[in-house]
Amino acid sequence: MGLSREDRSLLSAIETGMKTHEWVPSYVISEFSGLPVRKVEFRLGQLFEKKLVERESMHYLGYRIDFDAYDLLALSDLVKRGSVKAFGERIGVGKESVVYEALGENRENHLAIKFHRQGRTSFKHIRRLRDHLTDQTKVPWIYAAALAARHEFAIMEKLYPIVSIPRPIACSRHVLAMEFVSGPALNRITLSDPEDGLNMILGEVGKARRLGIIHADLSEFNVMIDESGPRIIDWPQAVEVTHPHAQELLERDLVNVLRFFERKYRIEMPLERALSRVREAENR
Repeated sequence: MGLSREDRSLLSAIETGMKTHEWVPSYVISEFSGLPVRKVEFRLGQLFEKKLVERESMHYLGYRIDFDAYDLLALSDLVKRGSVKAFGERIGVGKESVVYEALGENRENHLAIKFHRQGRTSFKHIRRLRDHLTDQTKVPWIYAAALAARHEFAIMEKLYPIVSIPRPIACSRHVLAMEFVSGPALNRITLSDPEDGLNMILGEVGKARRLGIIHADLSEFNVMIDESGPRIIDWPQAVEVTHPHAQELLERDLVNVLRFFERKYRIEMPLERALSRVREAENR
């Protein structure tokens, strides 16, 4: 579904208004969009029929957007910037994101487009990331999702290409465009040399730590295996090594990985040895 310039302007105005209003009045939307109130109300009626805005009648008629409209705004921006040329099939669904295939500047530029979905169901790590919002009792869900996407993109830019992760391409609102990784997840493949695979993963954890980053949500579900080896994905919960719980989070990451290799491959490695391997990679 395409968006006209006026539709984008109205949806963007609602997005801005949601910073201060749970339901944004039409006069506020008019002010932010620069369109007359009467025209705003007519176009909002059309957008409501298309299910791109929600409305609520109180002592005034208020509007807000949901993920469908927010998705369109972000995709429209990525297309306008030339980061995305074609959109494909859904390839992954998580509790806090949805991922689609896409094409970038040329047909050889295979992308994964990640739509963050934080905010409506989970704030468990948003609280760690919103230091500048500590004076607010509530964070509107669209900003929680956008905050997570911006955080993940910033982390990936810091890690790439030293750490084996997908190349970050662009970020708009709650949507992150990155290089597509063609291999399966670690839990969906049987490694020919699992001990070497484990050591390679620990090495990447060490490289990330050298750059000051702890993944904080590492498991067999977010390690992809391609021709070059393991590629670690899903960094929205990442923290810096200065975080007060950094060591605890690092150890939890390693325990998750070690338990998987013990369960599937009967490889037993004590946590202390895994930490030693991480430190070796960190100090290279």
